[in-house]
Amino acid sequence: MKENIEAAETWRDLVHGAPNWWSGDPVVTAAYEHPTLRTFFPLPTHGTLKFFRTARPPYPAVRTDDLPFIVCGGPPYQVYTPGYERLLGEATTAAEAVELVVASLPGSTSPDPRD
Repeated sequence: MKENIEAAETWRDLVHGAPNWWSGDPVVTAAYEHPTLRTFFPLPTHGTLKFFRTARPPYPAVRTDDLPFIVCGGPPYQVYTPGYERLLGEATTAAEAVELVVASLPGSTSPDPRD
């Protein structure tokens, strides 16, 4: 899997940037440490950590939010499919939540289906 420079920059800003609510959050740290999730664009929003295949234009014709995400603030940490459609499971540690996300990734784990 080729390195996604923009995703790497986004992660660097998230993990090492200015302090925010997610600074030092165990979910953000565990996700950053996982090489598969580090290829995606992270988006901390509304107490969750979401992952996207693309973050900057040009976007594909049909942009989908198809990756599972983690609800921060645990333990337990909850992992959901996009749109809170289905609870995939709960984890007692941030690392377990990250593993649940990785195990639940759909089909290709390529950050951008155009690659």
